[in-house]
Amino acid sequence: MPASPTRVTVAADDGVPLAAYVDGPADADLTVVCVHGHCQDSACWDAVGELISVPSVRTVRYDQRGHGRSGVGDVDAFTFDQLARDLDAVLRALVPTGPVVLVGYSMGGMVSLAYARLFPAAVGDRIVGAALLSTAAGGLADGGVGRYLRHPATTWLHRAVRRAPRIMERSKRAGGAVCTVLAGRRRDESWLRMLGMVLANETSVVTWSRLFAAFAVLDEFAAVGALAPIPVVVAAGTDDRFVPITHSEAIAANLPRAELIGIPGAGHRVLGEHAAEVAAALDGLL
Repeated sequence: MPASPTRVTVAADDGVPLAAYVDGPADADLTVVCVHGHCQDSACWDAVGELISVPSVRTVRYDQRGHGRSGVGDVDAFTFDQLARDLDAVLRALVPTGPVVLVGYSMGGMVSLAYARLFPAAVGDRIVGAALLSTAAGGLADGGVGRYLRHPATTWLHRAVRRAPRIMERSKRAGGAVCTVLAGRRRDESWLRMLGMVLANETSVVTWSRLFAAFAVLDEFAAVGALAPIPVVVAAGTDDRFVPITHSEAIAANLPRAELIGIPGAGHRVLGEHAAEVAAALDGLL
């Protein structure tokens, strides 16, 4: 994935413009479609993309709605079903033929699972492999840091965003700056450091809030089985506090052709901080 791939715009089924980036020959043997995480954009794949060594591969990455340079649309459309339909629109527009490997990180892995649930006929036909990185099929709010997804204060936060989005947007940015200063130069995956990065992100507070609400009720366990016909890499950091590796273990346990990879000492930010390990896992899959 070079610094200047070809940028194109794909129209989602409801008309929302999705910014996409394509690199590699149109007649490549294989196309890798990358789906980013919450409060990120397609640039999060840069470090990993530079290290992938498999030749004759075309890459497609895109900004999900409400992220990066893509449009927002109806805020009520921030559901995993809609995000999976957006992925289908990207595939139809940019990869109409040929085999595809889906690579989803964090929320992108959840979107990939939702896609497999909504379009099971594509798995094994168009979709010939998948990588699910630092992600989960459900149960995010059952323990650890994720329990705050159902905390009463979080419910209040969602209500405040609906009633006063502009004020909450300013509060979000200010809170991100404060958390970043308080976290200082710490390199560990503290909740303060991660919160600062999320709050300071350019993604709007409305998108941020709606998708956090979707995480609280995420249930794609039924979709995991849809990936059974294809090889799947399931990878996560062993020290991930936000989406613990137990979620990856649960996914891999239900996939007969899955390879479970634990990245020792890694937290949730594996794409940027452990790009070499992620690229090696993808090379093996490709």
